[in-house]
Parts: sequence; C-alpha cells; structure tokens
Amino acid sequence: MKTRWLSILSPILLLAAWEAAVALGWLNRIFYPPPSEVFATLGRLVASGQLLNDVGISLWRIALGFLLGGLPAVVVGLLMGISPTVRALVQPLAAAIYPVPKIALLPLVIVVLGIGEASRVATIALSVFFLVVLNVAASVTQVDGRYFEVARSFGASRRDLFWTVALPGSLPGILTSIKLGMGFALTLIVGIEFVGADSGIGHLIWRAYEVYAIDRMLAGLVAVALVGWLISVLLDEVERLLVPWQSTQLRPKDASMERFWRVWWPTLRPWSYTAAVIPVVLGTVVAAADGRFNLWIFVLALVGSVAIQAGTNLVNEYYDDQKGLDKVQVHGIGGFIQKGELRASQVLVAGIAAFALGAGIGLYLVSVTGPFIFWLGLASVLVGFFYTAGPFPLAYNGLGEVAVFIFMGPVIVIGAYYVQAQSLPWHVLLASLPVGFLVAAILHANNLRDIDIDRQFNKRTLATLLGRQGAIVEYYLLVGGTYVVLAGLVLGGIAPWPTLVTLLTLPTAIKLMQMASRNNTPATLQPVLRQTAKLHGQFGMLMIAGWAGALAAAAWL
Repeated sequence: MKTRWLSILSPILLLAAWEAAVALGWLNRIFYPPPSEVFATLGRLVASGQLLNDVGISLWRIALGFLLGGLPAVVVGLLMGISPTVRALVQPLAAAIYPVPKIALLPLVIVVLGIGEASRVATIALSVFFLVVLNVAASVTQVDGRYFEVARSFGASRRDLFWTVALPGSLPGILTSIKLGMGFALTLIVGIEFVGADSGIGHLIWRAYEVYAIDRMLAGLVAVALVGWLISVLLDEVERLLVPWQSTQLRPKDASMERFWRVWWPTLRPWSYTAAVIPVVLGTVVAAADGRFNLWIFVLALVGSVAIQAGTNLVNEYYDDQKGLDKVQVHGIGGFIQKGELRASQVLVAGIAAFALGAGIGLYLVSVTGPFIFWLGLASVLVGFFYTAGPFPLAYNGLGEVAVFIFMGPVIVIGAYYVQAQSLPWHVLLASLPVGFLVAAILHANNLRDIDIDRQFNKRTLATLLGRQGAIVEYYLLVGGTYVVLAGLVLGGIAPWPTLVTLLTLPTAIKLMQMASRNNTPATLQPVLRQTAKLHGQFGMLMIAGWAGALAAAAWL
C-alpha cells in the first residue's frame, strides 16, 4: 500500500516542482510551459471537441489494425506452440522481421497501398502481428508438457489440445502479448500520423510543433499518456476477469478490488455525494435557464465538487480517529482505522490527494473564468480540511451546520453558475437556500444522534449547545424551512412553479420531524440520519427536474 501511495505522489511532486521552477524563472516559459498552462490548453482542446475527435480517430486506427493483425497473430502463435511444423514455417520469418523498426516499414507500405488510411492501418497490423505471434508462441511452449500428455492419453485430438490445453494454459501470456501490442500500437500510430495524416493525435502534436505551440504539443503528449494508461487499466481488468487465478497469485488479497469495495468505498462515504452533486446540477440548470450552459465546464465542476467532498470525508475520518471519537462510535460509518483495515496515514494522504484533485480542477476553472472562482474554491478547500482539522476545527466548535449550509449550498450553486455564466445575479443565491437547509439538516441529524458521545469528548456542536429539545427545534426549522423558502421563491417569481413538485416529499419530511422528536437513542435516531440524506437527494432532484421542465416547456413554446 505504501508503494501505491508513492506512485501517486511522485507525479504530483514532479508537476509541482516543474510549476515552481517555471514560476521562479529557472525554466524558460517559452520552451517549458508550466503544467497549469499545459492542462489549461488540454481542457480547451477537449472543450472544443478537437482533442476528442483526434484521439477517437487514432483509437479507431489502432483498433482496426489490431483486429487485422493481432487476432490472426494469436491464432498463428497458438498453432506454432502446438505444431512443430507450423513453428518451423513461421518462426524464422517472424524472427527476421521483428527487429526491424516498424516505422521503417511505412514507406514500403505507402508504395504498395498509397498514402491514406489503408497504409496507416496496414502498418499497425504488420507491426502488431510479429510482436504478438512470437510472444504467444513462447507462452504456449511454456505450458507444462504433462498437460498435453494427459490430454492425449484421454484421446484428445489436435483440436481438443488447442481448446482445452493450449489456449487456457497460455491465456496469461496471450493477454500480456495483447497489452504489449496495444502499447506498441499507440506509440506507433503517433509516429505514423506525423506523415501525411490530416487527423489523429499524432497530427495534432506535429502541427503544434510546426507552429511552435509547445503547450499544445505537451497537451497532446499528456493525452497520449492518459489514453495509454486507461487502455492498460482496462486490459488489467480483463485479465483479472479471464484469469483470476493469475491475478490472485500476482497481487495480495488486500490489494484486490474486493478490498476497495469492502473498505475504501464505505470510508469514502459515497452516499454523501448527493450533497456535492445536487448543488452543482442545480446551479447548472439555473444557468441553462438563463441561456448559459457549458457541458465541459459542468463536468469539471461536478468532479471537483465530488473530489472536495471525498477529501472532507477522508480527513474527517482521520481526525475523528485522532481525537478518539470513532473508538466509541457504535452507529454510523467509519471504524476501519480502528479495525486495522486502514492506516491513519493512508486515509490522510487519500484525503489530501482528493483535495489536490479538486484544487487542480479549480485552478483550471480559474484560468477560464477569473479570480472569483479562485477565492471561492480556496475557501471551500480550507473549510473542508479544517472542518475537523487544525487548532479550531469547525465541527468541534458549533460551526459545523453553518459551514455545511454555506459551502454545500450557496457556495457550490453559485460556483457552478458562475463558471458557466460568469455573472452572479441574486436569484442564484436565493435558489440555493432550500438545498442548503436540507444539507445542514443531514449534519444536524448526525449531531442529534451523537449528542451524548459528543458531550463525552467535549465536541461542541449546535446540538450539544442547544440541548436535546433545542436541537429538535433546530431540526424542525431546517427541514420545514426548506419548503417554506421554496414556496416563497415560487411566489416571488424566482423559481418556476414546476419546482413545487418537491411537495411530493413533504410527507417524508413530516415523518422525519416526528421521528426526531419521539426518539432519543442513537439506535432509533440512526434512521433519521439516513432518511434525511435520502430526502435531500429526492428533494434536490425533484427541484432540478421542475426547473428543467420549465426550461424545456419555455423552449418548446
């Protein structure tokens, strides 16, 4: 696990050092643009659709070339492994051509097929064929000969040997060959597209070089690296599914995906992400209603908001453990640090990494929208981190609900609106209030449940400061105030009348208020917390649906 975190931190540290070197003047910005500029250019290329189009064209060429060269290579390689005759015929030719630099074959292929798509695909196919065929044949020959002997003793034919011994036994090697072939094809296609191509990621990189747009050239290289990484991850998962015995031998059980779903997934608290998603979508729908919508910016804002929420959850988990609160926690989530499933340092580093992701997205949004988002994002990261950290943790000093109301309600809605519209009308702030009330109600339900434990550890929340009866009144005000505020927004002409569809959740809200007033033990209040979070999601989605419905109706008319 330690090496995994180091592998994550090392590129982050490299990028930070690069950025600092340019900022301090150690590297010439003309020749070495900083990562922030490169990623901003990358985002613009994605937003314009140019990068996605070029990457798609390159991947199509790779896929077609691999289909024409890779699949026949697997079949021939298997035959070479089980048939000395086929091996004697093919291996000398394959061994002779394999060392030849494959890019050197391109002129010959162009002479035969002409300059165009056929020559590019054929070059990929030829290159992949010889790489894969030799590796697959070697994989078959490494299968224990006793398996073939046993199969023959039971009357297996050559066909049976192929399907029941050669193919399953060499499958790990075949998949490794495919991964090598895909990586080689991705490298080769970039070079091929330097010559005579009018599209593709290689063409984009070469054109950037010709006009000395170093930031575009580096953005293209980053795109190639990301595509290669995604292909590798996808093929690793395919290998895990097809040859699970191989992945079990190569990876310890604790590092498997099962452990992620069992330990890390609940630690990340994904059910809380509606608190980060709903405000972003609401701000976007309001922006769309005002004639301002940007799909790329919306996606970035959504990912950044979820990343900050994840960072807050992880840092909260870490500091609750450090303060001893999770050691006596009976209900709710958490406890994997106490159980020894996770080290405290792992959770803290994961939280910082999540904040870094959110901050990185925020810096890009700053580059395209201006400094207002910088201060808004900086405040969000700081509040998320110091929610339970630092000498004055907000959650431990009666400011939890206030911080959550402001930063998981108005701030996210305003931010999502601003990055797309680059303006800040009052109706956006007012539209954010209902979801702000409900997200604060989620936290307050949690604090109402834990009121006795929080007092024991001197954790000052509004629930402990107001007492149980006062905390119940606050819960009534937060939940009930949600519907009162929305009704006022509709009457004032700020929210469209279809948003009143949220009244469908009013019976649930009344039921929760009654449950909060009638129960006083953690076990009986735990359902209140869960259902309040569910109410927030339902109310938010219905409010968004109502706003979007009004927008669609206006467009139709």
